[in-house]
Amino acid sequence: MPGHPVDEQDRDNSGVTLPDIPTKTNLRSQVFQNTAANIGGRGLALAFSTGATIVLARCLGSEGLGKYGAIYAYLALFAWMAAFGFEPILVREISREKENASSLLRTAMVMSCFLAVGTIAIAVLVAPFAGYPGALRNLVLLAGLEYVLTPLRLPSVIFQVNLQQWYGATINVVRQGIWFIIVVVLWFVGTPLIYVVAGRVLSAAVESALLWAYSRRFLKASGRFLREESKEMFSHAFPIAFASLLAMIYLRIDQVMLHRMVSDSELGQYVAAVRVSELFESLPAALMFAVAPIYAVSASDPERFRSYTDRTFRYLMILAAALCIVMTVGAYPIVRILFGHQFAAAAPLLAVLIWSEIAVFFSAVVVNILVAQNQQRFLIIPTLVGAVVNITLNLMWIRRYGATGAAYATLVSYSVAWIVVLFLFRQTRPVAFQGLRFALPVAAMALLACECAVLIVVNPVVRVFAALFFFAIGTWAARLIQKTDLSFLFLAMKGAVGKTSSAVH
Repeated sequence: MPGHPVDEQDRDNSGVTLPDIPTKTNLRSQVFQNTAANIGGRGLALAFSTGATIVLARCLGSEGLGKYGAIYAYLALFAWMAAFGFEPILVREISREKENASSLLRTAMVMSCFLAVGTIAIAVLVAPFAGYPGALRNLVLLAGLEYVLTPLRLPSVIFQVNLQQWYGATINVVRQGIWFIIVVVLWFVGTPLIYVVAGRVLSAAVESALLWAYSRRFLKASGRFLREESKEMFSHAFPIAFASLLAMIYLRIDQVMLHRMVSDSELGQYVAAVRVSELFESLPAALMFAVAPIYAVSASDPERFRSYTDRTFRYLMILAAALCIVMTVGAYPIVRILFGHQFAAAAPLLAVLIWSEIAVFFSAVVVNILVAQNQQRFLIIPTLVGAVVNITLNLMWIRRYGATGAAYATLVSYSVAWIVVLFLFRQTRPVAFQGLRFALPVAAMALLACECAVLIVVNPVVRVFAALFFFAIGTWAARLIQKTDLSFLFLAMKGAVGKTSSAVH
């Protein structure tokens, strides 16, 4: 931050001054403030998104929801082309060269324009061969228009760099609110799927326009296209883009394969379970969104960097395990409340899928660590292995076990990709060991807590609270949660409230 005095921790071994890092107290407050803003904003967005998902399921039914999921799962396989991994590279580079922000953003936006158009063209051309002919192909084209908006979204990285992420969080709430209203109106009117897709494109257009308008306030000039830097940016982003492609394969290929190999009705049950399990992925995204710039500028100080990443791993693994407990023990009542009895078959699928979130939370930290250390090229390996394992297991298990086979394929492939594969390389092995120190005991205690609660308690609601209680006792006994964490949270909250009060007065 401007005005922060340079101390010995702000210099690397060569004596070169590192980028500005706030003092420990200010940094803790800023991270908490931004994480709280992100979680608060994403919490509201999550409420709207959950409401939209519930209404959408009741509006479209199992088969209609299956078609809807199949369309967006297919398009997700091409999403990497439009974004091309520019955002994390921009965050890293702008965090280090804020005076060059406008030009860096213009460079990325120009490249993204060409890539976004190519994304839609390729997706539409391939659609008939992937099982999306006729009317489904038209829906793919309509839904794909959302990717044209990608360049308008890129300048929003300036919110992240300036540690003012509440702008993005608020705008996301607006989008989800508009989407929820659209879905409710369409439910009452009883319109077909094409209007649902058009409504989603409209809500994305509003969000993109707001992101563009507000991000411009933080940019002093329009900037220029940097020809030489564009080549470097493209080469740095390519591993992330390719990793995103592979990630989308093992994130969404199961739904595309279920669309081809079983019925859209069974796919609809699977989509409902996926929607619930993925609702909470905004939590690690909110935290990592806040700390990514901190990682970028502290990567040259190993001791400080290790301290930040250690705490992030520990908190996210505990949070992921707690979510697994709630969704596993309470799967049936949760699905029944959200979607009704017609989606009862989604409950056992949810109880399996939710455990893949441990690997998802784990990977959120790993990706940001590797990008901060300029080692994003290693992201390709776990995503490649994950994609191969996922496709192989889906081919073996979907025909035999249907949606249940797809759920277990997801769990296995995620875990292999983001936990096991990292041990194969000397450069990523320390990160894997660092995270696994927390992931293994936390996951084991979560499983044990679920088993104990099922054996002891009959009522499903009481069973959830009993399992969480057992888990809390275990984490405290294993010193995974300590008194210092409570002090850290208290001081962070105090600093954040103090800064907010100062800003108001």
